[in-house]
Amino acid sequence: MSKQLSFIKGWFEKGLESGWIENYEREMLRFLEKEYGDLSEDIRMCAVFTSLFIKAGHTCLPLDRSPKEWVEILGLDVENPNMFTSEKLKISDVKSSQIVGSDGDMKPLILTDNRLTYRRYWYYEYIAGQWIIENSLKKSTIGISDISVQILNDLFPDSSKEPNWQKVAAALSLMKPFLIISGGPGTGKTTTVARILALHQRLSKERLNIALAAPTGKAAGRMGEALNDELENLKLSEEELRHFPSEAKTVHRLLSGTESRGLLPPVEKKNLRHDLIIIDEASMMDLSLMFRLVDHLSENTRLILLGDKDQLASVEAGAVFADLCRKVENGFLPETFKELKQLGFESDLPEHEESEISDSIVYLTKSYRFDKSSGIGRLSEIVKNQNNENANLDLIFDEYKDLRFQPFNYKKKDLQIILDDLKQRIKTCSGIQTAEEMLDFWKQSIWLMVLRRGLTGTERLNRLIEEQLAAERAVQMEKGWYHGRPFMITQNDYNLGIFNGDMGVTLVDEDDSIWVFVESGSEIKKFKPHRLSHFDPAYFLTVHKSQGSEFDRVNLLLPQKDTQILTKELIYTAITRARESFELYGNLKLFNKGIQRETQRFTGLGDLVYQ
Repeated sequence: MSKQLSFIKGWFEKGLESGWIENYEREMLRFLEKEYGDLSEDIRMCAVFTSLFIKAGHTCLPLDRSPKEWVEILGLDVENPNMFTSEKLKISDVKSSQIVGSDGDMKPLILTDNRLTYRRYWYYEYIAGQWIIENSLKKSTIGISDISVQILNDLFPDSSKEPNWQKVAAALSLMKPFLIISGGPGTGKTTTVARILALHQRLSKERLNIALAAPTGKAAGRMGEALNDELENLKLSEEELRHFPSEAKTVHRLLSGTESRGLLPPVEKKNLRHDLIIIDEASMMDLSLMFRLVDHLSENTRLILLGDKDQLASVEAGAVFADLCRKVENGFLPETFKELKQLGFESDLPEHEESEISDSIVYLTKSYRFDKSSGIGRLSEIVKNQNNENANLDLIFDEYKDLRFQPFNYKKKDLQIILDDLKQRIKTCSGIQTAEEMLDFWKQSIWLMVLRRGLTGTERLNRLIEEQLAAERAVQMEKGWYHGRPFMITQNDYNLGIFNGDMGVTLVDEDDSIWVFVESGSEIKKFKPHRLSHFDPAYFLTVHKSQGSEFDRVNLLLPQKDTQILTKELIYTAITRARESFELYGNLKLFNKGIQRETQRFTGLGDLVYQ
């Protein structure tokens, strides 16, 4: 190890100077050495890079990669990458450290196979993984003989010879206490959930306690609205409709009554005592949130996770949904296959010898939104399957009316075209006088970007548009606020009941008083601007921040240079935010390069549940 370290001497000091190592890592090392004594250089490096990997969304440090590869994976701005060794650290040396333990040990770092992580994240994955395994193996309290085939057929009357995966998902929701339903845009996830709710309630002798939730406020709001529409389409009676929740909550709000905020732990653990909980946009759930959810579920609570496995993973550490959706295609173990046949499903359902967890996963594969004439549907499939080598993207953008490509180089004239368009939209806002209309107006079109910081990031362009509005006196500003201003909440505020990702708009009333309206869940909340603490203008959003939303038109503005963040999952997520049209601005070669790059998350949950 000493020979290797001669190449990397001074790496920590260089990292602090350059800023890619922060005070958190410095204080962490200071604490560890105070508690456990001097640490070898290789263990110091492991502790620091484990922290950096977790900040980047991973849950562990891969010891089967070298320090030089760690730098490349994280995309760190290192002046001399060659000061990091291309040789892997010795597992035996890491294992023998005084701060490293095995599964379950009370040590700061836990080593499992080639994965090194902080004990907290090991514990999160262990508890979440054990819950998933146990509930994948658990038999449902509803027996096959208790399930009414007639009710199932009434709710899913499709007589097609092809497998109806929506109907299969509904049947499995009765057979399995834990279920994952994954599908792309327009595959009928909301329709499926509405019918699942009706199915469960009709089979129950008592009114069920049901909770609907999503990771962000805007996703919760959209879920509540969409589900209410679908339930009404089922022509349910007024009595039946009263059985279902009228709104969806954020997962944070769902958990708010179970978690103690004081210094002392509660005398008795509080659990969520629901019969059924359905979480939409579950691909956005990070490991910590998943742990908190399953750790507070009652023993008889059923959980359904709904999402799109091909979308971006959560911003925070973990890739829970993708980790769990490892099976390639729909298929079931012989016992599950037999039970589905008893419920009237034809023998053409695929039977696979996989794992118990795979039997709790259903993929919805038929799109009801995008037909053969849809460019959005065609382009999203190309990106998802990474088959752009066989597709001429120039021709595809020319062929479909709902697609458009525009070269963009971030020159002054290019930027001014966009800024002028937004200024015109602000002018249009002057005639809008209600919060509902204003929110709907900004949902018509959005500019999405890959990066947040830098010359080609959302922060700079949001600042540019507001500087121009002020300089040209296009709006009457008061402490930065003006009529029509769209913004997004960037941090949960439990006192106000608004959450990270909630969209808001600004209105000036007849008395020239400025008010802000925040759409949180299915509710619009009204405040004076000074009460908001954490928010950003929302003319330009990162693709990450757009998750859980849909817009009539999406404009994706690519960065000037390639970045590791530009992946097929990010591009797919951007495209599938669009309902009516998708416009790409930038360089097609860069777009092609991004399609070929997959998001890489180093985690342990998938290996744990599929072992």
